[in-house]
Amino acid sequence: MPDNMLDTFTRGRKPPTLAQHVAEQIRDAIIQGDLAPGETLLLQDLAKRLDVSIMPVREALKRLQSEGLVEQPPQKEARVTRLSVVDLLDTYETRILLETRVIRRAAEGFAAQDTERLASILERYESAYQAGHESEGRMLHKAFHFGMYAVGGSAWILQLISMLWDNSERYRRLSLTQRGTVHDRRREHSAVLEACRRNDPDLAARELEHHLRRTSELVIRAAKSLLET
Repeated sequence: MPDNMLDTFTRGRKPPTLAQHVAEQIRDAIIQGDLAPGETLLLQDLAKRLDVSIMPVREALKRLQSEGLVEQPPQKEARVTRLSVVDLLDTYETRILLETRVIRRAAEGFAAQDTERLASILERYESAYQAGHESEGRMLHKAFHFGMYAVGGSAWILQLISMLWDNSERYRRLSLTQRGTVHDRRREHSAVLEACRRNDPDLAARELEHHLRRTSELVIRAAKSLLET
């Protein structure tokens, strides 16, 4: 399997349309916080900013609304979905249900080459954050998780996890200052990988659930004043 696991489950699909490309740009801006929670999304402004017509922006916002990143209040302009404790907990509880299921399957079928490839990604992830390359670190973080899940996950489950992942990234970035060093975070990931290497599905699921619950708890602790109840 290739090193870049971010879009493993989309191989063979048609190239993205302009609306899909616009959606990716807006999605990234939301996840990175460049478009703030609750911020109004004006079609004309976004079209000018992205140098496209209004039509692909309108289609992109509909796509992002279906993913939960954008909301359309009645009789109002679309806006970035607000952050809330309820949404945070719902997102992580659903991730735990899906991802522990997938990691169990993955652990059962893990091979030596899977361990080697993912250990390399994990090392690059730590190096990227140590060097201050946050964008690269986020990409490698996702590559590591989806690299594990792709061993045992169906395309449908991976698509669902990816949608939840994007929403949870908006919260996770709020907790980075509370997460200790990147080496501490790497240890949590290494524990999941080691369980997979040992082909121990129960241990892999426990380690992954611990990792996800710890993240959600730290987000609430670090940013409770910023989250709606």
